[in-house]
Order: sequence, then structure tokens, then C-alpha cells
Amino acid sequence: MKKINYIGGLWIACLMLGCQENEQMVWSSMPGIYFTEYSNEADSVYHSFTTSTGDLDTVKLEVKLAGIPLEEAKQFQLQVQESSTAVEGLHYEALQETYTFPANEATTIVPIYVLKKGDELDEKTVTLALTLVPQEGLTLAYTDRANVRIMITNQLIKPYYWDMPLSLYFGTYSKAKHQKCIEIMGHDFPLKMEDLLDYNGVSGYSYWMRAGRQVCSYYSTHTEYDENGDLIAPWEPF
Repeated sequence: MKKINYIGGLWIACLMLGCQENEQMVWSSMPGIYFTEYSNEADSVYHSFTTSTGDLDTVKLEVKLAGIPLEEAKQFQLQVQESSTAVEGLHYEALQETYTFPANEATTIVPIYVLKKGDELDEKTVTLALTLVPQEGLTLAYTDRANVRIMITNQLIKPYYWDMPLSLYFGTYSKAKHQKCIEIMGHDFPLKMEDLLDYNGVSGYSYWMRAGRQVCSYYSTHTEYDENGDLIAPWEPF
């Protein structure tokens, strides 16, 4: 009897799990689209103009197809949410009326053109919140992967993964040190932590280990202070 109850309970649990998954996954036979990297739990992409050479940049959003490949191209839209604080023409160029998902492809890239006019973004960050809206012949694959927020600024953005693992190589964070890292490396840190694993063709973290030692060596021979007036002392890089 206990065995029967156990099997029955397991069957009910599987049904409940299936129901929960179906609430998230709304496509069936019709192909569905969704944002690959953004969800309701982590739906923001940051873009800073601090390392840009001009006042116009491109943020690339990846849209993926779930289900059978398309036999012919289909259209979808990106709608600007009311919660957006970014202003069209000031912080981003007008979106296309529709975008095309090509036939026989698993993903497509949607370019969003962001702008920096004047010095407003030196002191603030604005948000462009977008919702994925499929058109005829497409549906949403996952309801929790239909939204993305693009945070636009001209300020240095601390990488969310600095405290671990970047601090092993670059020590305690400060904006002044961050700026010096960019000057020495010739680029900013990647947006996503997984992009640390293979950067400039160097596998693992050896690239960042070498860069951290270069930055530390600089501060060993230069007396400089951070934005709070504290001395940036050398550390023991990994």
C-alpha cells in the first residue's frame, strides 16, 4: 500500500510540475519566440557610453525560436513599456514597426540604437523597457522571457560579478580603479560573467589574471586616490 501511495504521489507531483511548466511555456505546435538571455528574474542589460567613441551605440538583443523552424520569415514587434524613462530621439532611435525572424534560423539579432545627447547621462541612468510581441504565425514560447530592460548611462557600471571573481585579480572596487583598468586593458569588462571564460581567445581566467597583475603593478609605482579620496593601495592579485 505504501508503494502504491508513493507511486501515486510521484505521479501527482509530475502532473503538478507539468502544469507549472505549461504555465510558462505557451507554445505548442506553433513556433514561439523568446528572449534568450533575459527573464522576469534577470531582465536588464546595461549599456554605458564611457567606453564609446561616439554618441550612438548598438545594443544587440538575441531572440530565439522554439518549435519547428520557420518555412518562411515571420514578423514580430518590440513594444516600449510605459515604465520606460528613456525618451525616443534623446536616448534611443525610433524602433522599427516590425522585425523579421528569418526562415530556417534558430535565432535572430535585433539591434537597438541608443543615444547620448548632451551630458544628462553623466549623472543619471534611464531605462528602455521592451516587450516582445509576436505577429501572425508566431506565439510567445515563454511568458517569463518576453521582457527586457536596457539601462542607458554615461557612468561607469560596476560589473555585478566584481566581488567574485574579479576581486581576486583586481582587488577592491572603485570607479577610479575601474577607469584605470579600462585605460590599461584598452576595453571595459564584459557584461556577462560567462564571457570571462574565453576572452580575446584566451581560455579560462588567465587573461584577467594577467590584466589584474598589470593594474596592480601600476598602482605599485603610482600614488593615486579613488573618488572618495582613499588611497588605491596595491593588493595581492591571484
